[in-house]
Amino acid sequence: MATIHVTLVVDTATLTSNPSDVPGACLLYDSTVTDPEGSTDFQINANEGDDIIFHISAYDNATLVLLTGITAKEGQANLFRTNPAAPSWKGTVGTANGTEAFNIMFSTGGTTYTLDPIIRVPV
Repeated sequence: MATIHVTLVVDTATLTSNPSDVPGACLLYDSTVTDPEGSTDFQINANEGDDIIFHISAYDNATLVLLTGITAKEGQANLFRTNPAAPSWKGTVGTANGTEAFNIMFSTGGTTYTLDPIIRVPV
């Protein structure tokens, strides 16, 4: 069992009120991936029993960005045996069937945004 740290970095200067613009303002860093540029495909690779701890920060390291929720996508089975929640945002991967979609909700400047990365678990 591994602990995977996932950091969502948000460029708050490029965020708009249009939800479809959110991915263009985000990068996802996963401690199991060695890509220093971050990921724009928003895929996290994990195994059953792994702990995933979510972190968030602003690209400018000054603007306040807060995680507000992490939930299974509507119509999807919940991937987490233990759901990530405040204050630790740590979840434990349960039994999964390939790829599971979920939503990360975050807020900045009084607006809440949603990003929908996936977690891929080998079957």
